[in-house]
Amino acid sequence: MRQPSRTGSVEQSEKLDRLAKRFGKYVLVVGVAKRAHDLKERVRSPLESSGGGGLVNRAIDEIARGDVKIRGEEPDEESE
Repeated sequence: MRQPSRTGSVEQSEKLDRLAKRFGKYVLVVGVAKRAHDLKERVRSPLESSGGGGLVNRAIDEIARGDVKIRGEEPDEESE
């Protein structure tokens, strides 16, 4: 089994911390789970892993980039 690089895990941890502060831990977990489930249902061919990511990491990345919105999220204060 391939181990994630330390840099990748630190970056992922920081990304999760920022998202948890923005949405709250519960909302983030539910949003990631729903998106990962949606990806699993829609994917017809195997996903190409970019660093052992899997569906959960792909869902986290999409939410962090803003490609996927979590319902009920507040608009960013920075964008106002």
